[in-house]
Amino acid sequence: MSLRFYIDDSGKNDPPVFVLGGVAFQAEQVASFEAEWIAELASPPAIPFLKMKDANAGRGAFKGVPRSERDAKLARLGEILRKYATATVAVIVRHDDYERIFSGKMMAWMDRPYQMMFHLTIATAYKLVAEHGFGKTAEFVFDRQIEHETALRESYPALRQGMEPALAAFLPENPRHADDQIEVALQAADMIAWHVRRTWRDGTDAMARASGAGPSIVAIPGKHDLFTEKTLAFLASVATSTVRRLNTVFPYEAKQIGEDFEGMATYANLQLIAEARPLQPVELISFPATGTGTYQLVRSCAALGRPHLHRQSGTRCLGEASAA
Repeated sequence: MSLRFYIDDSGKNDPPVFVLGGVAFQAEQVASFEAEWIAELASPPAIPFLKMKDANAGRGAFKGVPRSERDAKLARLGEILRKYATATVAVIVRHDDYERIFSGKMMAWMDRPYQMMFHLTIATAYKLVAEHGFGKTAEFVFDRQIEHETALRESYPALRQGMEPALAAFLPENPRHADDQIEVALQAADMIAWHVRRTWRDGTDAMARASGAGPSIVAIPGKHDLFTEKTLAFLASVATSTVRRLNTVFPYEAKQIGEDFEGMATYANLQLIAEARPLQPVELISFPATGTGTYQLVRSCAALGRPHLHRQSGTRCLGEASAA
């Protein structure tokens, strides 16, 4: 049996949590599901598509729809989802945990959680399928993310080369992004992600009460994993260890080193000079680097009464600044 996962996000810019989640169908049943879903959208009160945040707030397609009719419609959509869905999946991170561990630390794409959660969702779905024996292969369709799609599409072939054979076999096709008004099963993914974010702290009882669709959603087998601060810190340590084994640094670290090179190299050279024995040759870090100007090795200057690499910056000696 081949599965097809449809995944959407909820809470991307709305703390406390960000969720990437959705629903899996047997691939051959997607067309039947979408046909029934579209038919229900068109039934009174007719709406062009489902957005759970609009349904909850009574705006957009649900503006002016009485609460009782809205709840009944969501219940009917939930029943259609329950009829066809094999499982639900979701990954959850707290915005503040993620920002504390990753933002500004490694590289630009890690500043925001979407791309990491993209991969965590696939890994979590793989575990879900293995635990329940739902199938041997799966496709993944994510809702549109214009700012991330190109980077993910271009990087995935290289990522696939490093996959364990079992995971690579599970993913015969690379994940892709699609429009939720063209592949309407993505609207069901929106429904799942919204319910998980609304109830992530309180469990299935709260999910059942969250909307008219809630009772149907909790009846579908699922795996909804919260990636805690401790887990995120572990993932960060793995990434750092991998980069260090390659004898390199993250782009943000490289930028910081470039900005701090002048002071760092001066300090290192001062240490070499201070620790040298009398008449011992000392091999210093080459100077100047691009943009650092000219340095001179001197016995002392007006500001610093010992040997150092000297360059004047206004009225201050850079050797003094580094030694401080």
